Amino acid sequence: MSTQLFGKNAFLAGLSGDDFSLLRNHLSQKELRAGITLHRYGETVDDVFFPHSGVVTMTLPLQEGRGVGVAFVGFDGIVGGFAAAAMMPASCDSEVLIAGQAARLSASDFRDALGRSATLRQWTAQFDNALIAQAQRLALCNAAHSVEARICRCLLEVQDRVGGDRVSFTQDALARLLGVRRTTITLVAGRLEMAGALNCRRGFMQIVDRAVIERHCCECYAHARDYAARRHADQSEVVSPRTVVALRSN
Repeated sequence: MSTQLFGKNAFLAGLSGDDFSLLRNHLSQKELRAGITLHRYGETVDDVFFPHSGVVTMTLPLQEGRGVGVAFVGFDGIVGGFAAAAMMPASCDSEVLIAGQAARLSASDFRDALGRSATLRQWTAQFDNALIAQAQRLALCNAAHSVEARICRCLLEVQDRVGGDRVSFTQDALARLLGVRRTTITLVAGRLEMAGALNCRRGFMQIVDRAVIERHCCECYAHARDYAARRHADQSEVVSPRTVVALRSN
């Protein structure tokens, strides 16, 4: 597995040399194909994933159909770390929304490394807390804000994780994530297109004017962004990805 890929995930990039050495020999590469499920609600979590690219969505299932999204994870986090560390079944489904690449680590190797390093446990807890904070914010957003505001928040959060102006998912996927009808997404997307903010095409949405999307977004996006900024500012011991990659090449 390419050493350069390790530095593309925020969790792996921030590890000290000693902590990374506990994981390195156990990491393998995983292709994240859009639509595949990494973990299912209530089932044993066998592997932990550290995305380098792409986006994984955490969803809670419903008996009458696919559930709504409760969190996004991209290069900024871990998929399955919370349940793996606690030896608990998955608390939600983990589905690949946008294709990419990830590093994979068995849950048992992850727990073994956590047991050997207090700093690794603390680092993991920070990422777990960030995921909980995101889920809490989305719960509030889904209860309090309009569909248009929620669509804009979703587009911005996904774009932050993939870069560029193209968000490679469909209106159907967006409707499932937000728990609304496809026709509602079509109507709102049409208004955003007329405002010059969005360009909807088959298989992707193109953000034409991010500033307009931000104006139509609710306060939740700014709160989540500010929370993440404060969290990173407090991590004075974090090593930059470029420094980590150089260290691991030696």
